[in-house]
Amino acid sequence: MQRRAWFAFGVLAIGLPGSAEAQTDQQFRQCNGTDPALAIIGCTAVIESRDSLAPLRSRALANRAIAYMNRGQPERALADFDRAIMIDAKNSVALVGRGNYFQTQGNAERALADYNQAISVNAKDASAFSQRGNFYLLQGEPERAIPDYDQSITLDPKIAPTYANRGEAYRVQGDNDRAIQNFDAAIKLDPKFAYAYADRGLALTDKGELDRAIADFDQALKLDPKLVQVYSNRAMAYEGRGAHDKALADLAEAIRLEPNDPVPYISRGDIYQGQNNLDRAIEDYSHAIGVNAKFADAYNNRGTAYAKKGDLDKAIADYDAAIRIDPKIPNVYGNRGLALVKAGQFARAVADFDQALAGNPKDALSMYNRGVAKQKMGNSVGGDIDVINARGIDPSVGM
Repeated sequence: MQRRAWFAFGVLAIGLPGSAEAQTDQQFRQCNGTDPALAIIGCTAVIESRDSLAPLRSRALANRAIAYMNRGQPERALADFDRAIMIDAKNSVALVGRGNYFQTQGNAERALADYNQAISVNAKDASAFSQRGNFYLLQGEPERAIPDYDQSITLDPKIAPTYANRGEAYRVQGDNDRAIQNFDAAIKLDPKFAYAYADRGLALTDKGELDRAIADFDQALKLDPKLVQVYSNRAMAYEGRGAHDKALADLAEAIRLEPNDPVPYISRGDIYQGQNNLDRAIEDYSHAIGVNAKFADAYNNRGTAYAKKGDLDKAIADYDAAIRIDPKIPNVYGNRGLALVKAGQFARAVADFDQALAGNPKDALSMYNRGVAKQKMGNSVGGDIDVINARGIDPSVGM
């Protein structure tokens, strides 16, 4: 499931001290500005001035650190964040910024510690709550993210990314109506927020409102034609409409823009497999595996394509690989079980169907196929019971 959050590196406005002549108005404007190169120049002048008191230097260091982050110089940023916090332990902007640094470096424990400390020293810092919400969202805990977004919006109701991130938290929990309300709010605040259109399109896709979803994906790409993931998402909406050619064209564009992303190859392979173009499907799944050998979905889907071709040994080998990488991948045990039935390995098949049903007791197809496998093993009573129970769940299964 796609999950995304926007991390804002906002500057802390620093005011002109009444008696400071060494810092000019221009230097303060630069340090408070959005141009990273100019911010570094202006903030450096403030930091190095003998007229700058400690709190002012701390704020200038935080702003320069944010400029370094925006320029892709994270190690310089970290040094400035550390200095800013050492000078003023209550500088919540520096704490949030350093938390963002640790988040981008994959150091979840230190990131959360900084966000918590920022909130502790300044409970009115909307950014601190928003960024901690982003942390929880990216950690797969959207239910913990939402209260932080709520508090951030209470403190500052005019920040579009906070609404968008709260919308994403609702979306990944399956609450698409609330998600859409939040994306609407983000777009109202910032009509050029491409990601808000993109994620609203995903929520609309989940609701089956494919025409509206495609319109949102169109708008997102109009605002930013290089949003690779949006091409893949629009392709799935087109595919849902039966517009196979448009879907394939979008996936081709996604691959052109980012040839090392395995997802568009898998999506295109799925379309080819649905068209029974198994050789081209296998080619795309194999390319995805070449890009990322740990992508379980690619093995699972390629296994199904091999099984449809009757190449059961390769199919079973791919399912084995998928399970080694991710034992919880949906449908893989049922898929391997069916391949094992076709290969005459009925005892192994029953074990796989048992595993599939342990994860989903209402899996009518796995229950039916387990019944068939039991019958092949001579257990006619057990097999008949499974078949009857499976058709109690889905009367059309096996028909």
